[in-house]
Amino acid sequence: MLRENNQIGMSEYSKIYEIIIPQDNILRQIKENIDFSFVNPMLKKSYCEHFGRPAKEPEMMFKLLFLKKLYDLSDEKLMENANMHMGYKYFLDLNPEDSVVDSSLLTKFRKTRITEDILEEMLGETVQQAIEKGIIKSRMIIVDATHSKSSAKHETPTQILRRLTKELRKELYYSQHELSERFPEKPLETADLSDEIEYSKKLIAAVKKAVSENGSQKAKKSLLRVEELLENDKIKEIQSAVDEDAKLGYKSEHNSFFGYKTHIAMSEERIITGLEVTTGEAPDGEYLEKLVEQSEQNGVVVEEIAGDTAYSSKDNLEYAKGKEIKLISKLHTIISHGNGQRPNGFVFNKDADMFQCPCGHLATRKYLNAPKSDSENPLLTYFFDVKKCRVCPHKDGCYKDGSKTKSYSIAILSDVHKEQKEFQETDYFKLRAKQRYMIEAKNAELKQAHGLEKADSVGVIAMRLQSYFTAVVANIKRITKLATAKTV
Repeated sequence: MLRENNQIGMSEYSKIYEIIIPQDNILRQIKENIDFSFVNPMLKKSYCEHFGRPAKEPEMMFKLLFLKKLYDLSDEKLMENANMHMGYKYFLDLNPEDSVVDSSLLTKFRKTRITEDILEEMLGETVQQAIEKGIIKSRMIIVDATHSKSSAKHETPTQILRRLTKELRKELYYSQHELSERFPEKPLETADLSDEIEYSKKLIAAVKKAVSENGSQKAKKSLLRVEELLENDKIKEIQSAVDEDAKLGYKSEHNSFFGYKTHIAMSEERIITGLEVTTGEAPDGEYLEKLVEQSEQNGVVVEEIAGDTAYSSKDNLEYAKGKEIKLISKLHTIISHGNGQRPNGFVFNKDADMFQCPCGHLATRKYLNAPKSDSENPLLTYFFDVKKCRVCPHKDGCYKDGSKTKSYSIAILSDVHKEQKEFQETDYFKLRAKQRYMIEAKNAELKQAHGLEKADSVGVIAMRLQSYFTAVVANIKRITKLATAKTV
């Protein structure tokens, strides 16, 4: 339940803020230039209107999360600073002698009050304030994706099962040693997932009753983790027992990461206007339409889009042409021939310069087949690791059992996208393409200054919360900087 009256009584010590907090302090400048009054009405739907204890003011809780991302702090360090730092208390609308809420309330607020639709509204509010202050004047958005590493380790399903069953056996050796005589024979190190699943089922059958009746809490918990994994329909796709949503992605052919991607649209004034969070293997170009639509919903007029070659797929070019938007994106020699997203799920990963199968595995090599005649087009064939194909959950209709190779071929068409090719040779295209560098700097800021380099928690929902709050912080900083510069 929200309080009807959230007015904070000023104490006799409040005047100290005017003495000790300088005019150029970042928190003072943000407080003077950003209107946070949108928070309480926006979060009202997350609270029961008539029942429950009066809740702490959402605006203060929001500001605490803002401070956490602004300075890239842990919850514990945030609360320590908020209780001791006068600048924090001034920003939070607290009296100097007031104490801050317990960190557990911040966790509850983050998990139960901030819904996914509210995240988009919060980002939109910062864009609206930038428009109202006359900061956003350009009609170009710059798009890109940046990656965040998962806080968990990447493992194959076989490795996960092998580790969990090992932990269970180890605990039983200590707590119920007699059960070790019932352990089935372990599969070989070279065993595949099906062998590991079969072994795990035998192990559970052999010890479950005894563990359930007399086992330690640690053994019961370990047994449950193995059972839950075996019951998961997507066991073949899981890449971490801790962070089941995270996926393997690629920054280049030989440089991979395990985690998530944040797809960003940004104005020329460096205000983030749209955002989408996906798992790490998602192709960048597929989210152009959503970023444009989100930017437009937030009040931005989009007449131009600047992006790297990942955004020059046929689908994106047709979408931009249909909306009469200039797409400042160079054609890639591979994806320019047709759809960036194939009907059968194969996509071109521009970072790795390889095709990627529906399961996210990259081709291991490619071969250019010269045309046999002038009337034919050259074919580029990509070869995949058949060891992965044999155990792939999507192999039906894609890989034939017993095949020694798995390949995917495309025709390179030299005369496709003539219109875009001519456009990218113009002086206008070359001039406007120079603006794209700004989003690289923004990505670096989000990572280095505000912790987007690594996921704070596990799961795509938690990653969305982190990415959106980071974007909100970056926008408010930028708005404050530009608004303050106007008054100087």
